[in-house]
Amino acid sequence: MSEPITIRHSTNGDRAGVEELAELDGRPAPVGDTLLAEVNGKLWAAVGVEDGAAVADPFLPTGDVVWLLQMRAEQERAARAPGSIAGRFTIGRQRAAATA
Repeated sequence: MSEPITIRHSTNGDRAGVEELAELDGRPAPVGDTLLAEVNGKLWAAVGVEDGAAVADPFLPTGDVVWLLQMRAEQERAARAPGSIAGRFTIGRQRAAATA
């Protein structure tokens, strides 16, 4: 694939698209914080950050895209883990932004 992939966090407006992917994929939709992969503005896959549950369009070559989302979700879980250096850095940035 040579098209750029956009990876982003879902919003409330993405819920219908994620539910549609889940229906196409025959799996339950991820719940909670979810990462999305889009190609040319089309939703290809979604992965739950907390549980790693994945849904993807079965009619597209999504294997590598799902893998990218799962790796990013794993990074986010590690950063959120108690005592992680990345997690402490993120919390510090959030506090600094809140006071700015």
